[in-house]
Amino acid sequence: MAASTIPGLIFTYAWAFDVPEDQAELDAYAAPFRDNGSRILYLELSATQEVRLERNQGELRLAEKPSKRDLVRSRQHLLVADATYRLNSNGEFDGRDDYLRIDNTALSAEAVAERTIKHFGLA
Repeated sequence: MAASTIPGLIFTYAWAFDVPEDQAELDAYAAPFRDNGSRILYLELSATQEVRLERNQGELRLAEKPSKRDLVRSRQHLLVADATYRLNSNGEFDGRDDYLRIDNTALSAEAVAERTIKHFGLA
């Protein structure tokens, strides 16, 4: 994929910022792209737990992510992850050219995309 001519790739990851192995894993995923001269950009999305729990059982998410269809298990997984890990950077990367943090609690996917495109100067 890194050597292809596609104009871009979007990769999602639930990053536990307090787990050093997560940073190492992301660096390893990015390495082939960096080595090939690609630009790596980070978009951190955050929302309230209430909104994330609601979205977690949304029609589109359930249609696209079979693992979410067991609603009780999926809800419990989200709650345990929130209680166990620091899933928000708390601004530690703010100011970097390759990074943007957006609280999308009250934003549509379209609004987030628009902000992201503008911030990173994407076509």
